[in-house]
Amino acid sequence: MILLINPRTSKPSEIRTEYFREPNLGLLYLTAILESNDISVDILDLEQYIDLNEIELENLIKERIVGHQIIGITSLTNTFHLALKIARIIKINQDSYVLFGGPHVSFMYKEILEHAKITEKLIDFICIGEAEKSFLELVKTLIVQISKNNDISNYEHQLQSIRGLAYINPKGKLIVTEPVDTINLNNIPLPARYKLSQENYYYSVANVIVNRGCPNQCSFCSRQNLFKKTRIRSINSILEEIRDIQSLQTYTQINFYDNININRTFFKDFCEMFIENKITIPWGCEIRVDTLSSEEASLLKKAGCQLVATGIESANETVLKRNFKFQDPGLVKTGIENLKKYGIPIQAYFVLGLPGETLQSFEQTIEYIKSLPFDERDEINYFVATPYPGSRLWDERERFKINIFEYDFTKYDCNHIIFETKELKKEKLEKLYVSAKEIENSLTSL
Repeated sequence: MILLINPRTSKPSEIRTEYFREPNLGLLYLTAILESNDISVDILDLEQYIDLNEIELENLIKERIVGHQIIGITSLTNTFHLALKIARIIKINQDSYVLFGGPHVSFMYKEILEHAKITEKLIDFICIGEAEKSFLELVKTLIVQISKNNDISNYEHQLQSIRGLAYINPKGKLIVTEPVDTINLNNIPLPARYKLSQENYYYSVANVIVNRGCPNQCSFCSRQNLFKKTRIRSINSILEEIRDIQSLQTYTQINFYDNININRTFFKDFCEMFIENKITIPWGCEIRVDTLSSEEASLLKKAGCQLVATGIESANETVLKRNFKFQDPGLVKTGIENLKKYGIPIQAYFVLGLPGETLQSFEQTIEYIKSLPFDERDEINYFVATPYPGSRLWDERERFKINIFEYDFTKYDCNHIIFETKELKKEKLEKLYVSAKEIENSLTSL
């Protein structure tokens, strides 16, 4: 009865590379929760059908939606148009409830539901934010309604009691219920990876979420707005998931998200978990390196860490502070030196065009990159500053004095110029981006 769909999210350059990873974990968590409540659910992950053309993909969707009366679709900002295409196929071919979730609709639900010309009334319900409770309650309500063949208006009271829900009621009014409660990460079942298809393409890189929320307030990130409270999973819960991943026998690597050292005690316990339990599967993580000591880098090495990803963004402290990225570039360099002392490869992220960026700050960052002890095992990724809905750049654009001129969400992929500032207009940003990509591609010659 229930089908959950993940649109294609990988860029063409990421297919069958180390970037080609599991789908949105929220989808796998929801699957596990439904299954644990004896509700039958299937997953259609379109990432696993990467070789199909558009017509073949549409035929696959038509085939798989048959018999499913409740269909959930997740999406990112730049894949929302793909989610709408899927919803359109569903609505044309059968009478099913279409439920949307994910970060984009969590912040844009009002615009999406009230602008029927854009969405064509394809979306019946939107689950806002963390949906582990709201989605289950909504599905249970809809199952009863379907079984009794009653009009959905008879269930208005039940719907309004579900927190974190947005929809247009039968009278045409936008209904938004109370915000969701904070989810205890240790009380939800492990992601249902066993439900992913093994017939067409199976994943070899697993994503594991160790926390939700973030104590930082970076202007370009919507994470702290999506998850209001920072929570860290227990070590036992994470260990159980690692063992679950290993039991599937298809995974060769695990990546842990988000920063694993926002709490130093947790960081130490996390690393010791690998050592004490003799876990040998290769793994990588995201981390703040400005606080990373030599001893902590040594512990990472002993634990088997094979890659550290870190957001450096800029070498200019004015740019960093203006965007609420409070870190000292000098300490970042020290942290990188500590990692390289133990031979741990680094994936470093930089952002072009943040408010406060100038030609001088960009050149300062390029010189800074050249001063870092990178080698051929390391990688630089230079992204374009992107004001995702829910981020401070989007919500406080006037405060940051940016001019957002691009509202085509398909281009919100950190590779397109979306806004300009007084200091850097679009044409200049485009030229600087070419230079940034040249630096990114010539790392081994630095």
